[in-house]
Amino acid sequence: MKLATLTVLSDGEIEQIHEASLDILENCGVKIGSPKMLSFLADQGLAVDSDTQVARFTRDSIEDALAQIPPSFDVFDREGEYVFTLGSGIPRIAAGHNAVFWVDSDTGQTRASTTADVELFARICQELSNIDMIGIPVMPQDVPDPKAALLFAVRACITNSRKPILFSTDNAAVNHACIDMLQAAFLGDFCAQVYGISQLSPTSPLCWTDSVLEAIMDTVETGVPLTILPEPNAGVSCPYTLAGLLTMNNAECLSGLAMIQMLKPGYKVIYANSWTTTDMRSGAALVGSAETTVCRIAGAQLARFYNVPSHTTAPNSDNHAHDEQNAWEKTFSLLCAVAAGNDLIVNCGMFATGMTCSHEQLLMDEEISAMSRRIATGIEVSQDTIATDLIKKVGPAGDTYLTREHTLRWLRSDEHYLPRLAVRGPRAVWEAEGEKSTYQLARELTKEYADIEPQSLSPERAARLGDIIAQVAGQ
Repeated sequence: MKLATLTVLSDGEIEQIHEASLDILENCGVKIGSPKMLSFLADQGLAVDSDTQVARFTRDSIEDALAQIPPSFDVFDREGEYVFTLGSGIPRIAAGHNAVFWVDSDTGQTRASTTADVELFARICQELSNIDMIGIPVMPQDVPDPKAALLFAVRACITNSRKPILFSTDNAAVNHACIDMLQAAFLGDFCAQVYGISQLSPTSPLCWTDSVLEAIMDTVETGVPLTILPEPNAGVSCPYTLAGLLTMNNAECLSGLAMIQMLKPGYKVIYANSWTTTDMRSGAALVGSAETTVCRIAGAQLARFYNVPSHTTAPNSDNHAHDEQNAWEKTFSLLCAVAAGNDLIVNCGMFATGMTCSHEQLLMDEEISAMSRRIATGIEVSQDTIATDLIKKVGPAGDTYLTREHTLRWLRSDEHYLPRLAVRGPRAVWEAEGEKSTYQLARELTKEYADIEPQSLSPERAARLGDIIAQVAGQ
């Protein structure tokens, strides 16, 4: 039996948040920074105030939009081969994304990120079975044109891994170029098959900027799914209470999903969240707090209420070191995200409130991912797994089970997860091998992965990617 799905909201509490969100959208509204979108919404019958740029969504407009959303969709790799279905009930894990700094594997010091960091990150992701998708880990700081930094990172991921890509920007031109790059590299039917997902965000409270709305309108013409990811900060850009935080996120997300369905009914979208709580002593925004983690569970419940695929962030930590706090915050956040049934969980490899990445963190987070999935899978109970006949055959004080056929048959199954990094065994062995911490073991493994050959593109596809970057850099 699988682990029971974690919940923190009752059906009545979900209904309360839903009704509050509809009230906000209908009687307060959302600021729409794009005159084009504002005009479009007016044509759809919404109440629009041109002076304040506020649009009000009716209950019917939201409910009609939600009814159009596909509950799941298939995802493919760079070569056009099917890899998984998002919304199938199996949580999918993505590495990255959008940090700035990198922890150097040789020195252990935090420094500016480079394109080479992203290239190795992508190659490692390709090898890790518990990383299903690659979010662009950083905006590399060594590129010739900063405004094209994301594009250099996208190219690094595409050319070093076959896995599907998640990207995010608030710049419409860069968003379009990312889609062009995915299309240039993809060997499948780009209009019908999903290789990449674009993540776009409103600005809390209740505001959509012109550039993000332009990116939404542009993206729906391409078929690339959109994940709508509000980022309210409790006590700063939304109420300090968790119910208020959830309601703000819900209202903002619903407004984005509704606009997309009005533009193109049946378009593939994801209900997402990346909320933060606030440490009022320091003003720090927090992503690894217990409160953000309990909200990850609630977010998955709300997405299921709307029958829409869900996305949250994890494993998250606010500490700046690879230490115990990092480990416990990441483990709680990812285990709860998986156990709550979120469909896409993004942030492996990141820490320091999402500002820093390291290859070692990626490897350690993949281990947390594997363990979280194993716990959520639960225990298979059958006649074979109970093994009554074997227990009776061996009998009281019988001989070892080590060489029994049943043991050998289950040894190479998924019954027991075998970690890449975890220290196991006698202390004497650990001491003899240098008393290495998990982080030290991850550094050693990173060096081994440095020699992996990239999942390279043909020269023709690689050249097209370069041309797209050059066009944006030249603007």
